[in-house]
Amino acid sequence: MPRLRELGEAEVLRRLIAARALGPGVAVGPGDDAAVLEPEAGKQLVATTDAFVEGRHFLSSWGTPADWGARLAAANLSDLAAMAAAPRWALLSMGLRAEHEMDSLLELQSGVARALGAHGAVLVGGNLVAVQGEEWFDLALLGEVRTGAAWRRNGARPGDLLFVTGAPGRAGAGFQIARALGARAREAEWRPLLEAWLMPAARIPAALALAAASGVRAAIDLSDGLPGDLAHLCEASGVGAVVDLAAWGVDPLLERAARELNTTAEALRLSPSDDYELLLAVDPAARAGCEAAAQAAGTQLSCIGRVTEPENGITLAASGRAIDAAGFDHFR
Repeated sequence: MPRLRELGEAEVLRRLIAARALGPGVAVGPGDDAAVLEPEAGKQLVATTDAFVEGRHFLSSWGTPADWGARLAAANLSDLAAMAAAPRWALLSMGLRAEHEMDSLLELQSGVARALGAHGAVLVGGNLVAVQGEEWFDLALLGEVRTGAAWRRNGARPGDLLFVTGAPGRAGAGFQIARALGARAREAEWRPLLEAWLMPAARIPAALALAAASGVRAAIDLSDGLPGDLAHLCEASGVGAVVDLAAWGVDPLLERAARELNTTAEALRLSPSDDYELLLAVDPAARAGCEAAAQAAGTQLSCIGRVTEPENGITLAASGRAIDAAGFDHFR
């Protein structure tokens, strides 16, 4: 299998571009200095970007290049889901060692492209740069939303209900299990947690269905953990919140992982975790409609608390204990 140093930059780019397909709204795709795109009338562009750095965001011993490409796409798709935007176009930039195998690079790009394509988006360009240390991959993703209809963090009101999609905490638990158990983590009992970490679902279908149903007043994705991201939403909206973990229900997988890791399921749920789930503040009058929309989109939706007046801060119901609002921090 040829390595990048054997092919040279021009041939590497030619092979990457040849593997990409044009999509709707792409007037000029990969191969020129820049792409030319055609947004739909009456829509606003929504832009986001995420980078994965080797050793910090992905472990080469776990998962395939395609897995990590799909996970990079999921991180960006989650940001668009939090804005109720439909994905359209993406730019993939990569810092690569000269020893990187071309087939592995094509596999990673294929993982990105498949994950994006499942939601109607395509790769339209990017950039390559040589590195000597850790490799990194950066995806910039553009989406569209009807003018004025994007969800924001700042719309929550006291009395709103707090909902989460999926099962937050599982991705972080999967990562911790992989590090703690090594080869034993590959056993069947841990597979759902590892899949939550390695292959997170993008909540685009649920977000678009919920947007059509109306009732979501504020939203944020849970990439940095529930406490930190809830704090961001509350700060932007000028509100407080009460989280009721008992109402959330028992997650047998988290309970099992907690026993193995000598911690608690609550701690796993409240730890920084790359879940890429959504936290939503919902108008109580729209609860039934939102639950039906999520169910139709095949997404679990759980009510975990309510929005309160700002002076109440962010607490756990029953115990009255304040939640540590420190989410994941790249520099700490």
